[in-house]
Amino acid sequence: MHFRASRRLCGATKRLRLPAPSCPWSSPLWRTICICCRLRPRRSIRWITMKMVPKMLSPLVKDWAPKAFIISFKLETDPSIVIDRARNALEVYRHQVVVANSLESRRSSVVILTKDSETKILLSEEEVEKGIDIEEKIVGDLQSRHTAFIHDN
Repeated sequence: MHFRASRRLCGATKRLRLPAPSCPWSSPLWRTICICCRLRPRRSIRWITMKMVPKMLSPLVKDWAPKAFIISFKLETDPSIVIDRARNALEVYRHQVVVANSLESRRSSVVILTKDSETKILLSEEEVEKGIDIEEKIVGDLQSRHTAFIHDN
């Protein structure tokens, strides 16, 4: 479906999950990253030129699905900045939820942030030993939030 034909078709009953890009050099579906590698003849240095691509969260929230329940993810290598970055994303993009975590603890600890709340989801050592996946807890929490969002809107 073309963008113009699909504008504003997503309502409150739709939930959009957006994987977080690992860097701003990500590629939207309709555009590819321009990577040009060339070897300089006199040096054995490989040069890579990359083209910056736009973040898609802003047009998604403002234009494409303004009434949808939108979830984004924030993964940081530095645990001391992850909450601030997640709060900043909520403020800038005005969507509903950010699932935030740090790289080192991503399989056992996340924080789910909204404009009004901050909920920690943790796996106990026993749960980790049993092989329980933290995604199960995340999905359960997000389903509850989405249901409440539908009833409120």
